[in-house]
Amino acid sequence: MVKSTTTIDDIFRLALPASTQLLAGDEYLGRAVAWACSLRPSPPAFPKLDGNEIALVDMEDLRRLDPQMRLDRVVFSLQSARVAAIAVMGPTDRAAVNAARASGLVLFQLPDTTSLVQVERTVIRLIVDRAGYLAQRSAELQRELNQVALVGGGLEQIVRSVQQFAQQPVILLRDDGAIATHAGLDELSTQRRSALLNALPGARELRSRAAEQPLRAAGSPQNGNSRSTALVALTTNGSGDYGQAVLAPVVAGEGIRGYSLLLRPQSAPPDVTAVEEIATAQCAAAAALEWAKQHAVDVASERMRAAFLDELLAAEIADEQAWVQRGASLGFDLTRPHAAWLVEARGIPDWPAPLTRFLREHNQHAPLSRREEGILVFWPADDPKTARNHKAIAEELVLNLQRSWPRARVRVGIGRPAQGPALWLQSQHQARESWRLGKEWKGAPVTYFGDLGLYQLLTALGTNPEAARFHRKTLGKLIAYDLEKHAELVPTLEGYFACHGNLSQTAARLHIHRNTLTYRLEQIATITQLDLDDPDARFSLQLALKLRPILR
Repeated sequence: MVKSTTTIDDIFRLALPASTQLLAGDEYLGRAVAWACSLRPSPPAFPKLDGNEIALVDMEDLRRLDPQMRLDRVVFSLQSARVAAIAVMGPTDRAAVNAARASGLVLFQLPDTTSLVQVERTVIRLIVDRAGYLAQRSAELQRELNQVALVGGGLEQIVRSVQQFAQQPVILLRDDGAIATHAGLDELSTQRRSALLNALPGARELRSRAAEQPLRAAGSPQNGNSRSTALVALTTNGSGDYGQAVLAPVVAGEGIRGYSLLLRPQSAPPDVTAVEEIATAQCAAAAALEWAKQHAVDVASERMRAAFLDELLAAEIADEQAWVQRGASLGFDLTRPHAAWLVEARGIPDWPAPLTRFLREHNQHAPLSRREEGILVFWPADDPKTARNHKAIAEELVLNLQRSWPRARVRVGIGRPAQGPALWLQSQHQARESWRLGKEWKGAPVTYFGDLGLYQLLTALGTNPEAARFHRKTLGKLIAYDLEKHAELVPTLEGYFACHGNLSQTAARLHIHRNTLTYRLEQIATITQLDLDDPDARFSLQLALKLRPILR
């Protein structure tokens, strides 16, 4: 929860001048402050002190009051009056710092140009009208972040501005838990920074924490006890620097697009501070706007790429150079070979944004378009003869998607490289057949056309009416019999051929008695009117079985 009382830390980060230095008492920043009062140059030095005040001391006024008075003696005197903190404008010495530490007081050094009258008013306003003052500071940070967006500062400048405001590290995560950018970790060694980043909660935990509580959209107005942040624990990271983070979801449109994290040191108070609430929520709101802007750009760009690709695949390519030049105007190098990918993904929100992000991470500017089966992508290939190395890239994509969305179903079909736009349609057909056969076989999630063996030849028969007629003539009656009688003659025939006609192995493979297998084979011969001992008949049946997934 967020504390409703004003603490020394709130005053330090929200009311004191930006260049104020903390000289002593950092362990007491969580103390509550009831009022602010300034030292007067004439007796009495302070009005009646009731305790828990922040005392503001101008060293010139102290000398006017008593030229012999030392600051360390003032510190001890204020400690006996139970003040919470002291802020000094003017020179401070070691004796005063030691006195503050011995007294358990927080001691600040204010800039020489400070107006104590203005500081006193600001602190009192924060105490008296806390909600109004916090709303003002939140609006000021929002205006600053909006200005960053207007000048094109991007996410990196947004998190830097928030980090400067909060004086705590800020990390922006995407919806899949990947790090978008961060600020405030430069003082950590490479090893400690890596350990810390590895300790961040994963996508599943982030989504779970966001769903546990009714978190409102970041940046929206607060009402009553509504809030936009939650506390999340960091796993043991080996650096010992930070143990928690303040979390705010980046909400754009109807869904969560990412997460804003503000890291908290191990010594942080148990409750979220006002500064942390403002910083985390405004960072999430600014990131939502930035990502919405980027999404709009991506949508427009995707439409242009899709229109180009659809027109290319539908056209009769007479002048390849014209298409190469048109592609170059969109950032595509069509002089390179390209292999078609057909990517089907189910159960992934905001699809195909994760795919376009994957392309950017691999520095690929690839044409893509939506199809009924999935997303069609033409990925540049280094080898004009094979795209077998694309399997590893596609498997990486599948792994990343399933790691972020464990229930996602992803399947990729990859065609051979096409050397020139005129052959892109052929690569697309190969990718579709690879995807379809991979789905039919329920095997590995990635299928490359070059690995299909005999099926590379058979796919060309997929639309051949003679192939369809041959399949119906050879297997049609057998398939119909299975459907009507709920028999398993077609699987029996497949198992028989898979075991090279060995009856014992076939029976074991099908988990049936050998006599049952013999009876089924006799039924197959009767229904198909083909002799299984005849080599030509066996070849016809095997070819029809191979054509079956092609013709579906």
